[in-house]
Amino acid sequence: MSEEGTPKTEMINPALLDGVSANFIVKGPSGVEKAYPMKSITVTIGRSDQCDIAVKDSSMSGKHAEISKINGEIRVKDLGSANGIWLNGERVDDVELFDGDVLRCGQTSIRVDVVGGRKRPDAGLSRKMLAAIIVGVLVLAGAGIGGGLWLKKKQQRKRDLKTLSQIVESTRGGQKANPCSSGTMVVQDVAKIINSVGKPSSANPPRGDDARRLVASYRELAKKYELVAASVSQYAAKDTEVSGQLAASFEQIADPDIKSKGAELQDLVEQRTQVGQTFINDWKKLAQATGAYANTLDQAFLQGNRGAYAAVDAGVSAKSPADVVVQCSKNFAKAKNGVEDKCKELDEIAGGGEAAAE
Repeated sequence: MSEEGTPKTEMINPALLDGVSANFIVKGPSGVEKAYPMKSITVTIGRSDQCDIAVKDSSMSGKHAEISKINGEIRVKDLGSANGIWLNGERVDDVELFDGDVLRCGQTSIRVDVVGGRKRPDAGLSRKMLAAIIVGVLVLAGAGIGGGLWLKKKQQRKRDLKTLSQIVESTRGGQKANPCSSGTMVVQDVAKIINSVGKPSSANPPRGDDARRLVASYRELAKKYELVAASVSQYAAKDTEVSGQLAASFEQIADPDIKSKGAELQDLVEQRTQVGQTFINDWKKLAQATGAYANTLDQAFLQGNRGAYAAVDAGVSAKSPADVVVQCSKNFAKAKNGVEDKCKELDEIAGGGEAAAE
């Protein structure tokens, strides 16, 4: 089941469902809401299509969480996910669900409607939040409600700034890897191979072993380009995961101004990720074009097809390896600098804000 299946919110009347224990109103990163009735004892949630509730959310694990009906209780359990599960703003591992609860898995929220169920005894507040409110009221009873609210706001501010500092540190850690560097050695290898066999020309067609060596060399180049694309794909997958974790971290911040700055940082990190994806695509195109050119050389010089001579002289119809690396390095440096400038801005907010919050 996928949350992308409808362009509008689907609501289900619990009274019309036979044998349904609960309904889950799922809102993924796309903003689309969809209702899923719980008709079985166990429901799995995650990014994998094998899950009962499958959501296209890069910050979720393949199998993220499991909701089960056990002895009349509806419980949620974390299945060892990277980003955990959050219930009403508090991280949990295995807990009972009540009517009106809100789960968060990655960038996806899930509202729980328990059929015939009761509300959470603490009215939806997390245990930590409830404890903080009670302590605040007791300590500041003499100062009145206004003082308690001021303290609560100050504590939230400190938590927001601490989370912001951690986000900046994590983002800078992701700046250390450069996908473009993986192509530098390949450019040198390509130059050696081409220098050893010479540039193909119909004016001086190679024969026999020379022709076979020429064709084999270009097929070897095509394989090298494919290996580079595969290698960088691993980097891109990690960078995408980091982007998802970044979005999930900003969800824990209450301050709207910091959230707005966080959205700007997420956009810049996404631009940096896109540089790596473009780099991968360029190597894939180069591999395909070089493989096709090797076939052209085979036709022209091994099969004796003179009609292929024009294509031989035209060369490989793609960017050269050197151009691919240079363009990637230029774009990555620009994207990296943009991320670092935003990190400095957020660092100043975190540092200055922490001093004011003391």
